[in-house]
Amino acid sequence: MARFSFCDFTVSDAMNNYLIKESYSRHCLTLYDRPPTHFQPLSEAQKRKFLERFDPSITKDRQNTKLIVSSTSWTLDEDFSILLDALAVYSNEAERTNLPSIVAVITGKGPLKGYYLEKILQLKQEEKLKNVVIRTEWLSNEDYALLLGSADLGVSLHKSSSGLDLPMKVVDMFGTGLPVTGYQYEAISELIEDGVNGRLFSDSNDLAAQLEEVFQGGSSKLEVLRKGAMKENRYRWDDEWDDVAGGVFGFNTRETKHSKGEGNAT
Repeated sequence: MARFSFCDFTVSDAMNNYLIKESYSRHCLTLYDRPPTHFQPLSEAQKRKFLERFDPSITKDRQNTKLIVSSTSWTLDEDFSILLDALAVYSNEAERTNLPSIVAVITGKGPLKGYYLEKILQLKQEEKLKNVVIRTEWLSNEDYALLLGSADLGVSLHKSSSGLDLPMKVVDMFGTGLPVTGYQYEAISELIEDGVNGRLFSDSNDLAAQLEEVFQGGSSKLEVLRKGAMKENRYRWDDEWDDVAGGVFGFNTRETKHSKGEGNAT
């Protein structure tokens, strides 16, 4: 049906290029997902207030405790063994060095949750998570936004089956100014700029090394990534819609962004 439309919207340039290359679309525009308004950066006072309610143990020793967060639907699209194995490697390294402990919060519901809970329990029994606490949660939209705003680092394990879509969870994290380390695949670099607003990893060893790098004492790398993520939250969904779709529907006279294919939508 895309061949008969006046204009098609895609969520990534990779998908845009694919549709044009395969002649599925005559004219295509990339309309990126952007964070909704309830995902916002938090002040230190707001973070403290939420964490005292959510997990007081974090606030007791904030300097030596790092909070990471990942969200999932617990399906085959995301291999959480990568994160669990990386946390086990990190915990072992923290035993020998002055690395801070980690509280890892994984939110969401889904069919494979029980399977991974068993893996987490096994790692605990084998004493491979001595410096790591893993919590699995189901949160309200409000608390999820507060959790992201209070965290030190986001983790995305999204593996696109097509390689052409982008994870909305990363967009939400950027909405709070949270830097993200994400699984590397074809399109993800359109969202996560390695070394600028986050990092990209290909396996558990990569991820463990990145956690050690950004959390080691005296490192300024996490702050650099946070500054990059803060820039991402300035551009919201309404801005993207006006700039890209506005020209198509005739309510915005500005030149549209991310235009590809034949013709001009403005």
